[in-house]
Amino acid sequence: MEKLSIEQRVKVIEAYYENGRSNKSAFRALHNFFGPHNRPTDSAIGKIVKKFQETGSVADVKKPVRARAGRSSENIAAVRENVAESPNTSIRHRAQELHLSTATLHRILTKDLSLHAYKIQLTQELKPTDHLKRRTFAGWIHEQRQANNEFSTKILFSDEAHFHLNGYVNKQNCRIWADLAI
Repeated sequence: MEKLSIEQRVKVIEAYYENGRSNKSAFRALHNFFGPHNRPTDSAIGKIVKKFQETGSVADVKKPVRARAGRSSENIAAVRENVAESPNTSIRHRAQELHLSTATLHRILTKDLSLHAYKIQLTQELKPTDHLKRRTFAGWIHEQRQANNEFSTKILFSDEAHFHLNGYVNKQNCRIWADLAI
């Protein structure tokens, strides 16, 4: 059954008191108002009456909302100072330092301070001799591969940075918080 509107609940209270404060009598009296299949049950009538007697109203009681202490002005100021001192600190370490949850800290950084994380992209200028060195290295790798098919499995790659042939280095572990997204 759908939730009753305020007007329907008032009608239930009226029927309850007009019919000798009886749930059964009120249930029968509500037949004309709700119809045979849409009227509230005896127990629903009892709950509505109980709420009315306890609160003096048939309206839903709003549940108190817990105040969020995480994004207080003190915490926002502390985060602002901490970011100014060390912009390279990760959210997890900063949250531990400031005794905040990571979600709260992330909200403060993005919503309150309008900061965005960005990665530094380090690129190295290519000199005219670098092209020749790269071709020589590529030829040497090709020769090693032809001499030993398992040569490529013996090369060790690191997760710390990805080096591209055009000189671009992608560092995965370098983030800085700033107000400009680059």
